[in-house]
Amino acid sequence: MDRPAPDIRLKFLFAFAAWATLTFLPAWVLSHGWQNAVAAVAGRIVAPSGSEIEFVDLELFYPMDLAAFVALCLASSWEPWPRRVRALLIGAPLMVLAELIALSAAMGAILAAGGAAGAGGDAYQQDSAMRLADGLIRGTGLAFAAAVWFMLLGRGVLDVVRTGSRSVPAGSPAGRSR
Repeated sequence: MDRPAPDIRLKFLFAFAAWATLTFLPAWVLSHGWQNAVAAVAGRIVAPSGSEIEFVDLELFYPMDLAAFVALCLASSWEPWPRRVRALLIGAPLMVLAELIALSAAMGAILAAGGAAGAGGDAYQQDSAMRLADGLIRGTGLAFAAAVWFMLLGRGVLDVVRTGSRSVPAGSPAGRSR
């Protein structure tokens, strides 16, 4: 008896766990250099003219969010491999762009609070800016990874769960085994 709808959810969960393990290991090894590179670019974006921002110690979630996105795409077994690769090629640059935007916004908030503190601002404003920066850095990566994956591949699973089978687009070979 064929029961694809209930089985695909469990299969996806196990596949995601396996792919996440495999993608998080290289992301962890590369994380220090990646974080410094992203911070250097974001620092150039937000630094006032003629100045430079130097980071002494960074603890970002980057590139773990990119690893999560890659794992989500690779685990999407209801889609053929060419669609998964296409999603990776479209989504990975979007993920890097999201990292740059989030880190630039976080740096901008910190710089603005620091300028306000120098002009007689209070500790509450600085604390609020640090909380905003922390939230931007921690929350946006994984949220954006899930959103990009859902837009590129995740919607397909809804059809599979609802109907019990994947609808085959016109012009593609039907009856492919997975």
